[in-house]
Amino acid sequence: MTPQVIAERDFPKGHPKAADYVPGSPDAVEWARINIHPKGERDFPVDHIKAVDTPGNTNALPIRPGLDPLHPELEEFTGATPEVAAARRAAYVAQLPHVEETPMLPEGFVDTGAIATKAALAFLAQQGHTPEEAQAVLAAQGLDKVLAAKATVGAKD
Repeated sequence: MTPQVIAERDFPKGHPKAADYVPGSPDAVEWARINIHPKGERDFPVDHIKAVDTPGNTNALPIRPGLDPLHPELEEFTGATPEVAAARRAAYVAQLPHVEETPMLPEGFVDTGAIATKAALAFLAQQGHTPEEAQAVLAAQGLDKVLAAKATVGAKD
């Protein structure tokens, strides 16, 4: 049995230096289309969607932040359809009456002390204290101890 001989090509099909090169053949035309660039070096490979010579390229579409140029009907930045965007907006508006304003300091920072005090008083009320008793316990024990108790009681085993 004779070993199988596999001929290895010296150049790809259609290359001018290939042994079987035929000028004007479909292989030669395709090789020239992909490899010869009369205007110089290419920014994008042949047939890339951004290449100038690709039919249907997207170079003429304006690019705006957050907007899909191929789907301008979608909501900016989220990509949601108009129906989903309207449903999200309705859910947001429905929550507005129940939202509390964040306490702020005059310098413009969030008043974390007021938030912690409110959380401690809510915890004491949950434990069965009246508002007056809760204030008294908070004054006697201190904020740190009440919040530590809240963390201990709230921890799940």
